[in-house]
Amino acid sequence: MAQHTPKVDPMSKVVGFVSALVLLAAVFYLVNALFNTVDRNTTVGEVVEKPETKEETKTASADDAAEKPSADDSAGGNIAAGEQKYASCAACHGADGKGQGGAFPVMTGIPADEAEKKLTAYRDGDQEYLKSVGLGDRYGTMAPNAASLSDEDIADLAAYIGDAFGGGAGGNGGGDAAADAGNGGGAVDGDISAGEQAYASCAACHGADGNGQGGAFPVLTEMDASDLQKKLIAYRDGDQEYLKSVGLGDRYGTMAPNASNLSDDDIANLSVYIADAFGGTNNGGAADGGNGNGGAEPAAKAEPAEPVIVDESLVKQGRALYSSCAICHGDEGEGGELFNAPKLVGTKMDQTINLLKIYRKGQEMGPNSYAMIPQAKNLTDDDIEALGAYIAVMDQEELPGESDGDAPAGAAAQ
Repeated sequence: MAQHTPKVDPMSKVVGFVSALVLLAAVFYLVNALFNTVDRNTTVGEVVEKPETKEETKTASADDAAEKPSADDSAGGNIAAGEQKYASCAACHGADGKGQGGAFPVMTGIPADEAEKKLTAYRDGDQEYLKSVGLGDRYGTMAPNAASLSDEDIADLAAYIGDAFGGGAGGNGGGDAAADAGNGGGAVDGDISAGEQAYASCAACHGADGNGQGGAFPVLTEMDASDLQKKLIAYRDGDQEYLKSVGLGDRYGTMAPNASNLSDDDIANLSVYIADAFGGTNNGGAADGGNGNGGAEPAAKAEPAEPVIVDESLVKQGRALYSSCAICHGDEGEGGELFNAPKLVGTKMDQTINLLKIYRKGQEMGPNSYAMIPQAKNLTDDDIEALGAYIAVMDQEELPGESDGDAPAGAAAQ
């Protein structure tokens, strides 16, 4: 009987060949990976060392600072080194620290010590602190960028940011925290007289006495000039993160348009005037503002303005016009809770006039702008003057022309 060679299916040959190739490739990959691993861990000078602890990093940074003093050292960091390290930050925050037109947080006006605290919090994951200064929502973005920063990197970056973008060093070199809080990064060099002139437009809302028109607008009394300077710069430059951190985030929409055209000199002048006129300080001491008295005693305050005498017919006209205002502000100007309308009684005549003219222009000025702009747009100058006159004297027990005796020729309105 003849012997027959079994037939092999051609497809089986192909499958076997492909399987052999796959197996060969797998073996080659594993051998190559093994050799690469051995090579990386035996190359001279490439051995991976144990990472430094934070305590070791601090010690090393302190030793380096002691060995290499520099004229550029500020707030524990080196400004020149910080400038180089800031190059990667500039991609988002801008070379000028202005956040690429506001798309990213602005760095202007932030003192070095404050910048250092925030960067450390991002690196160490201190979300509680970040939330407390209004930066909780930035953690996911900034933490990866700060993760690899050493204490020295952070100190250098903070020193550069404070120096380059107007924030200063901040603090007083590690002294008492209460003392640090008062100096705000250094005394402001401004002109009080120029600031007084510039403040005329501010008085429409904040009051000629800085008392905020009975609380309808923020009070400016007893503030430090350097704190004022930082806040005005933040309003002008759009630094909403800083404003949130000092509790002024909700004021940005109102103040930013008013601060947008202020120069650095304007801001310095306004800051020293407000501090000097309203019982504040300049660098924690008596406000000086460059008036030559060395801060020994505040500049003499201006005498109160003489009362403005207005005709009683103007007051009567204002009283008639006020009937529509009373719906929100109350019959006696006491304010209204329903519409959150501010108290008007006691507001000086010029303040009311200035504020109504601002609303008439369509410019937002406070949270009630949405209601006031439509009300003011059709008022004439005479209407506004009459309302100002009536509101200024509405707290008097007896208004002009109401007595049974001889009617006075006019009424005094502050």
